[in-house]
Amino acid sequence: MSVRVWRFVFLAILVAILSPFVHSEAESSAVDANRALAIAFESAWNAHDMKAFGQLLTEDVVWINVDAGRGTGREMVEGGHARVHANKFKDSVITVNNVEVSLLKSDIALVYVDWGLRGDRDNDGTARPPREGVFTWVTKREGDAWKIRSSHNTNRNVVR
Repeated sequence: MSVRVWRFVFLAILVAILSPFVHSEAESSAVDANRALAIAFESAWNAHDMKAFGQLLTEDVVWINVDAGRGTGREMVEGGHARVHANKFKDSVITVNNVEVSLLKSDIALVYVDWGLRGDRDNDGTARPPREGVFTWVTKREGDAWKIRSSHNTNRNVVR
């Protein structure tokens, strides 16, 4: 075989050996970024800063809350959260307990966020007991930032 063929074979083997490591590094970066997104969500919620919250969303976000209310678009979702944070969630504190990330594509991830919440109130002002739940997010990388494209929120262990 010629030197040129040997070089090609060598490079092909090298790429085959190293490609799992390159993918793992990219995947690890996406996982870390989505975990940071969940922490940024927690921070915005606890500061009741719905402008910061809105920056975590894509323009075309779809948000389904624990009561099955649906909001579409950043402006609507941010505005809806601003209204409830001025009232029944104004004293609430959310805690991100666990984040699981599965990279579906290099720029799309499925994220499960286990949360705990205390300090919120029912619509009539009655204090609610602490509760837990899970967000299911589809996130999308936009430039260097990961943002929430879709969110579905579910209460866990709700007694009514």
